Amino acid sequence: MKYTITHSPSFSQLNFTLSPGDSLKTEAGAMVYMDEAIDVETHLGSGIFSALARKFLGGESMFFNTYTAREEARIGIAPEFAGEVVNISLNNESLILEKGAYLCSDPGIQVKSKFGGLKSLISREGVFLLEAYGTGDLFINSYGSMVKRVVDGEFILDTGHLVAFEPTLQYEVQKTGGWKSTLFSGEGFTMRFKGSGAVWLQTRVRKGLVDWIMGFLPR
Repeated sequence: MKYTITHSPSFSQLNFTLSPGDSLKTEAGAMVYMDEAIDVETHLGSGIFSALARKFLGGESMFFNTYTAREEARIGIAPEFAGEVVNISLNNESLILEKGAYLCSDPGIQVKSKFGGLKSLISREGVFLLEAYGTGDLFINSYGSMVKRVVDGEFILDTGHLVAFEPTLQYEVQKTGGWKSTLFSGEGFTMRFKGSGAVWLQTRVRKGLVDWIMGFLPR
């Protein structure tokens, strides 16, 4: 399976060339185009309970699509929001994702809901994060450009800018200063990471886009 990423970083699109028998697993609704020689199968995530958790607690679709080539064929994949797509290769490893960050992967990568506790609830990122684990290529997407930050010690990130982080890192959700700063500074809550590992962040926040659009709607 070969791929290229075009129109990056603003409007990234993945373009795959699949050899006969190659398969690609994607988030539901991510396919842009495909050749006729590709079969598609729709299935639940990692079990019915994980799928339900993804849907009702994590805000994700319950379903994945798997595309399998009968002969050499091409398929295009793109995220819902304008932004960047990054490839991360996992070797019997895992990565923690914010909801909406998973785009597609090799079939050997499994995705399940991961309970983040009440600290995730108050951070407006949802009670559940996602955990991608296994061996193969994983493709994640951001709203805006994506930046990788290697942490060795502590690192503070606005919750809305999170894309993914390695499970070697511990985190706490905290207020931005006192309650006055939290409520009126526009910053809300932050995530304080501790330990050694990588964090991927996005340069834009989806909530900002939603708030901007809401300003033009009739009241």
